[in-house]
Amino acid sequence: MEKDFGGITLNPEEKKMGIKGSSTRQVFFNDCKVPVENMLSERQNGFKIAVNILNIGRIKLAGAALGGAKATVDVSVKYANERNQFGKPISAFGAIRQKLADQATYCYVVESATYRCSQDMEHAIEALEAAGADHAKALLKGVEQYAAEAAILKVAGSECLDYVCDEGVQIYGGMGYSAESPVERAYRDSRINRIFEGTNEINRMLTVDMLLKRAMKGQLDLMGPAMQVAQELMGIPDMPEPDDSLLGDEKRMVANFKKAVLMVAGGAAQKLGLELAKHQETLMHIADMVIDTYLAESTLLRTLKLAEMKGAANVAEQIAMCQLYIHDAADRIHKYAKEAVNNFAEGDEQRAMLMGAKRFTKASNLNTAELRKLIAKKMIGEGKYCY
Repeated sequence: MEKDFGGITLNPEEKKMGIKGSSTRQVFFNDCKVPVENMLSERQNGFKIAVNILNIGRIKLAGAALGGAKATVDVSVKYANERNQFGKPISAFGAIRQKLADQATYCYVVESATYRCSQDMEHAIEALEAAGADHAKALLKGVEQYAAEAAILKVAGSECLDYVCDEGVQIYGGMGYSAESPVERAYRDSRINRIFEGTNEINRMLTVDMLLKRAMKGQLDLMGPAMQVAQELMGIPDMPEPDDSLLGDEKRMVANFKKAVLMVAGGAAQKLGLELAKHQETLMHIADMVIDTYLAESTLLRTLKLAEMKGAANVAEQIAMCQLYIHDAADRIHKYAKEAVNNFAEGDEQRAMLMGAKRFTKASNLNTAELRKLIAKKMIGEGKYCY
């Protein structure tokens, strides 16, 4: 589309909170004639292309937000090492180290999930091309297969960046509120990411909606495993043998997170049926359970792979971040499950599912302060995000 085609008018540039280098203005098309050779595809195909472009845009946004988050961790570590209070750098204090460790952990987790989904998309595209599809169709179809994961990553990436920037301002203290600091601009610029490419609320609901539609089309078996979990709830809880392998406890926890998701999503779908779409509060809780579970499993898979490649002793900090995230996720998933169940279940069914939510989010005791010290110490020594 070119301005000289005629029929195109533009409103003045809008003044925004952030991303001031990006042009934002209203565009109006009135009887605008477009040359036929400028068509991207055949008529009536535009909406499908637009929706698939959104899927690509969402995972790309996750990667872009992650890059911004890492850069913000870098300046947070640098400032914490340079800023002195009571005769020593503030990076020596536990409260600051905790912030740095949590910033790094969130970045590592989102990066793990972004790598996983990107590779899954690439493999799907390659498989379609190998089967004879041209690149454009393979690209659209391959990405479409992972639309739910792209929505998950859009939410995770944008919320990671917001969290990291907010903590960056806090680490800078009063200086972080000054326009002279890099974190002030980062804080303003980051906020839009939770809005464009579909708001995070829309993406949460899309995540559950797309998974349920796959199940109804027979592309994904959700009800079978959900019924197995429901039967498990009626039985006596088993006492599995301790898994002494690397991250054995975390493997058990991630497997149980999936059971919690199946229990709540299956119960809601069975109880509410087609009315589930109208219960947005319940959908949001289920989506948050799915997001945390996907991020937790992605982090676990990546960390185990790193340990196999480099040796566990050489990735101690990554192991610590994996443990920290999964144990924190257990508390969040329990909360989401409890609130969702209370929204749609009652009586004996409610009691059984609440007991299941507690069982499936059980976590062992963990000294999180020591894990955070370990994670922060390496970054403080190197003066940057180094994972």
